[in-house]
Amino acid sequence: YFQVAERHRALSITSRSIVEVDPPERDLYDGPSARAPWEIARPVGADGALATEFTLDLRTPEITDELRAYAAPSFSAGRPLIDVLHDLTARIYADFTYRSGSTTVSTQVSEVLAAREGVCQDFARLAIACLRANGLAASYVSGYLATDPPPGKERMVGVDATHAWASVWTPQNLWLGLDPTNNQMVDERYVTVGFGRDYADVPPLRGIIYTDSESSVIDVSVDVAPYEGGVLHA
Repeated sequence: YFQVAERHRALSITSRSIVEVDPPERDLYDGPSARAPWEIARPVGADGALATEFTLDLRTPEITDELRAYAAPSFSAGRPLIDVLHDLTARIYADFTYRSGSTTVSTQVSEVLAAREGVCQDFARLAIACLRANGLAASYVSGYLATDPPPGKERMVGVDATHAWASVWTPQNLWLGLDPTNNQMVDERYVTVGFGRDYADVPPLRGIIYTDSESSVIDVSVDVAPYEGGVLHA
């Protein structure tokens, strides 16, 4: 927490972190939790008590008849959970266009369904709503994704961005991460900053500003680079 009590025209916040990440456990996406029928992953009893809140719809409902209809093809009876996740991830990736600036943090899932476009947070929230519509516990995860430059190009500094993906709970208290924006499961390239029921639980920065200004502009720059042997490979 911090406070700026003096008048100012700009506020710049710089955060630097060295984060250690590990590859997923070998059987995370191919073990008993992932291969069991998806219905078994619904949280019940004492084991699922802490996950139950992640099954609930939001204050502004996201689970609509249209949402249920969109989710239905992925959730055939008895299908292994991992197959459900792969199918749902691939369908969102194929059915929706990534368009930067097309939505805001206030955009509802119903609007994304209608427009068939959005950004990572929209696709994560769509996947979460589909999972919750079928009784599964799903969380919104905010963090960063290390990206690689095009072949033959140098890595550019500051071109990465805050990323968002979804994660689903299993009865073994394992969470399986899925990224519909990139049509893949989450691995060691993903850096988790926080997770919650929705974006409002885990914004990268939160605060209050008192101002006479009629407008303001936010500019964000992110860089994720390997750090090996005490050297940052940016």
